[in-house]
Amino acid sequence: MSTEWKEKLKKYYNGELSEEEALEVEEELDRLDDYQEILGKEIPSVDQENDREDIPPEKVQQILNSSIRHAKFSLVAYVVMILLLIYPIMVIASYLYYGVNNKAEELIDVAINTVYVTEPNVSLEEMEIEEQINLFHFQVQMDLFKRIGKKDIKQGEWQVKYLFDDAKMPVRNYITESPKERIPYFDTKKLYHPKATITNRDNTAWDTLEKLPEGTVSEIYVSLNKLTNPDEMPDIVDGMDVEWRWYAIDTGLESTGKDLEGRYLAPIGYPAQTDPDAWSPYNNSKSNEAQFLDSLHLLEKYEEQAVAISHAKSLELNDRISYLMNHGIHVYAGVLTGPTKEILKLQENEAIRAIHIGEVRLWNW
Repeated sequence: MSTEWKEKLKKYYNGELSEEEALEVEEELDRLDDYQEILGKEIPSVDQENDREDIPPEKVQQILNSSIRHAKFSLVAYVVMILLLIYPIMVIASYLYYGVNNKAEELIDVAINTVYVTEPNVSLEEMEIEEQINLFHFQVQMDLFKRIGKKDIKQGEWQVKYLFDDAKMPVRNYITESPKERIPYFDTKKLYHPKATITNRDNTAWDTLEKLPEGTVSEIYVSLNKLTNPDEMPDIVDGMDVEWRWYAIDTGLESTGKDLEGRYLAPIGYPAQTDPDAWSPYNNSKSNEAQFLDSLHLLEKYEEQAVAISHAKSLELNDRISYLMNHGIHVYAGVLTGPTKEILKLQENEAIRAIHIGEVRLWNW
């Protein structure tokens, strides 16, 4: 830049130029701005060139990798933070879901009643029933007992899991020597209707009882020759030192032993004895027959869950309840227990069609 131009520019800023000279200076300044803009677009600055020349390629890659790692870490941290905020809310929502309208209590009752209705001679104890609420899951754990002689023998435990309302097949852990099969079939039946063909007859049952020591107690599955009113069941063992534990009830399908689709149909029934504990579905508040119908009506509302929990492929509760309401409650078989030699007295009893030996224990009568 010449000295003359500098001097003229100084006078322009000081307002010492004539109007014509000021216009010439402004036109020159406009041209300089245009030149500068063109140079900025077409020719990179020296600093930029130096920067690109100073950074080696491997350094550029390291910078990029570091940036990617930082971005990933930030994303993961953000997701974790969101989950930590959401999880307590979802847990609270789970408690609300199972707490509203006593949903959890009803699902516990479904599991309990399924055991009493579908498991011959099996009972539960309140102190051995535990429940736990997880994230939209609800779990009921129950210890199962059988009465053999005068003692309740632990059979194992079931863990029943619900996802929302849907029950999953229980995790069954047995400690008995002969656990029940997942789904029993025709050739494993122990209780037979008077009109049903016996496909699993134990022809040596009476001989086996004869050979058992006198100091033993046994559990016996008894099939009757005719349908019997529950009130008449004690007459079958009148004068004998034995005890009925569970009654199998005729619901119109037991003569074939099949459900409406031709599949194996598990027996249903109820305890022959009342339970002194108020929590039990078969307490002494009313007759066991009435409480049996209450159980069926509850399970009808949750039939899918009851089927999943039980050793059954179907329960056909709607048809069975209708049959019971029209024909009443009649027993076709049952489970009893007592001293082995006392049970042998039933061998000549005309009311008994067949027996099947369950479990045997040392004397506890």
